[in-house]
Amino acid sequence: MVLGVIFFIAGVILTICSAFIFYKWGWISLAIFAPAALIPVVFNGYEGGLSLYTLPLIAGTAGGYCFRKSSGLDFFIPVTAVLFAVVFTADFYFLKEVKGYDIIETGKVEVVKLLEQSRTEMEKAFEEYKTPEENRKKLREDFNTSLQVIQDSKWVQFAKDMIPFSAFIYSLLVTSFSFLLMKKVFMKKQGAGVRALELFRLNDYFIFSLIAGWGIFLLLDKNQFPVITVTALNVALAASVLYIIQALGIIKFFIIKKGLPVIMLPLVILTLLVLGPSILVFSMILLIGIGTLDLWGDFRKLSPEIERNIKE
Repeated sequence: MVLGVIFFIAGVILTICSAFIFYKWGWISLAIFAPAALIPVVFNGYEGGLSLYTLPLIAGTAGGYCFRKSSGLDFFIPVTAVLFAVVFTADFYFLKEVKGYDIIETGKVEVVKLLEQSRTEMEKAFEEYKTPEENRKKLREDFNTSLQVIQDSKWVQFAKDMIPFSAFIYSLLVTSFSFLLMKKVFMKKQGAGVRALELFRLNDYFIFSLIAGWGIFLLLDKNQFPVITVTALNVALAASVLYIIQALGIIKFFIIKKGLPVIMLPLVILTLLVLGPSILVFSMILLIGIGTLDLWGDFRKLSPEIERNIKE
């Protein structure tokens, strides 16, 4: 958990810095970003920081280009998240097949080692706080169950299968937070004309990735075509998330239009998270529907004039 937070913060810092460098230097900055992205692949001992070495090349370039050309979040997020997922997945399998370094297996070994070490500390805590025997038994069972799940080959394989989508989500979170900080704080002047979430709209042709992804995953035999179906699932999930973002953009658009406080949107999202998984899943399906229907409904009736005059 702590390591994840560190990687997230480091990713945001790298994205903002590299985007600013690209904004100032343009394509010349690739002379720095491209070699840095190759470090984990070429040199031993840097594999664990694969995502951080790759971010400047992808997120920095896309972010800098976005602010240079006064593009928008609907350019920055899809380009960065999709490219990062593809590059990270390619690097993952290159390291695994060519150099024999498996990030998932290595991570599993480290987690198991930490858990085994914490077992002694758990027993000491039991003695120190005089934990009742029945509570000890329950906690030990939960601990052993967690350990078995981590070591289960099925879950390990699932983690490997979901590498593209995991990389996509990591990049999505990093780029979204970076965009917010760049537009509101670090590059506020340069980002005045950059479109934010309320004008987020995917290219119309993107709908085919959503339809094809879910169609292939649901219709093909998963035992006969494992690689194709896993790839389709990753594509379908990524496309679904982007359409959820589009739906959130539509909601924010009307919140602004009605003169309501924008803080309502994150408060609604937090409420859905608190209400539990069933409500959250239902809400996500509903948002995907709103996002995809915008292709035909064009709920915001977007036009150059509206994009210029809308207030954030």
